[in-house]
Amino acid sequence: MTQAFPYKNFSLLGTTLVCAALLGGCATTDNLNRAQTTADQALQRADQASQKADQAMAAANAAKAAADQANQKADQANATAGEAKSTADAAKSESTATSEKLDRMFKKTMQK
Repeated sequence: MTQAFPYKNFSLLGTTLVCAALLGGCATTDNLNRAQTTADQALQRADQASQKADQAMAAANAAKAAADQANQKADQANATAGEAKSTADAAKSESTATSEKLDRMFKKTMQK
């Protein structure tokens, strides 16, 4: 995913304007060579910045994918915990019912 960065265009435009101004005046070959060198360096730095931006975007996309996966696992864990709570609640309810039944049986036995 390569994106165009405006500073690259501005750098080239600025260098072109400087070269044109030098050509319009009393520009020497040395001045033109320095302007070209500066333009080349600016273009190289712009390319490096573009590469670093692409790398940062790739790292951000990888981090997003990892975060999405972690969220999915958290949702699964939450669902499992909900199921476990339901099972525990059912067991508690059954235990309470059994305890009440035993209490009634014990009371009946004591009354006889």
